[in-house]
Amino acid sequence: MAANDRLVQFVREALLLGRTREEIRAALGQAGWSENEVADALASFATGDFNPPVPCPRPLLTARDTFVYLLLFTSLALVASYLVSLVHGVLDLALPDPTDNDWTERQATDTIRWAIAMLVVFTPVFVWMTLHTRARIAKDAGQRRGIARKWLTYMAMLIAALVFCGDAAYVIYSFLDGEATPRFLLKALTVACVSAGIFVYYLNDIEDRADER
Repeated sequence: MAANDRLVQFVREALLLGRTREEIRAALGQAGWSENEVADALASFATGDFNPPVPCPRPLLTARDTFVYLLLFTSLALVASYLVSLVHGVLDLALPDPTDNDWTERQATDTIRWAIAMLVVFTPVFVWMTLHTRARIAKDAGQRRGIARKWLTYMAMLIAALVFCGDAAYVIYSFLDGEATPRFLLKALTVACVSAGIFVYYLNDIEDRADER
């Protein structure tokens, strides 16, 4: 039996014997368990006088959830990246630079075509998967506790935050280097808006889950 399993079992038996949570916390602290370990073990059981102790729901990890959320967040990444590519291609054509040549125009046109093709395919996938997961959560609130959902949400937020910060740093660098043209600034603004939008959207989702608890 793992250490954490033994700890949870001890807490359960202590609650069955009528020990208070303060007594259990003090005894485990004297035995060398950390405050976080003790708090997690106590959180495994609902507060109240019901006997035996009522276990609290635990996060779940299933192959189906992993597939669903991997597909959801992969489609999100593709939609975000190709949306940026589409805007960048349009800006290259709409705001030509004196240093541009025929190859630049052809490349921008190819970029726009490929971005549109990818968006036509993956935008419906992302929208459908988002609606699908919301419908599952509406029917079963326990779906919000999925480990795959939690980890991939934080990964999406981490990537979005890093992209936003990197974009801001590159804008500052280019400004100091005297290369901050209007087209460049609009491209940087596009990246910032998309990454910030993803971060804020999933941050609100996390806060909603916290409020529900």
